[in-house]
Amino acid sequence: MVECRRHKKWIQEVGEPSKEEKAVAKYLRYKCPIKSMNMMGHQVDYFIASKAVDCLLDSKWVKAKKGEELAV
Repeated sequence: MVECRRHKKWIQEVGEPSKEEKAVAKYLRYKCPIKSMNMMGHQVDYFIASKAVDCLLDSKWVKAKKGEELAV
């Protein structure tokens, strides 16, 4: 019973993601390359974090100040 209360409290603290967070997640879902494999008889889809970062660096959310390059 106590765990159920903790879980509800945690959900209330985290809250809903903002519009921008949802947009970034949707962008990564469709643009980031994924790989598939079978692990112990189950189909598993996964992505490589460095490619996700590269995908985000090519997106519209990257902002650089005028006259500066992105520090990668």
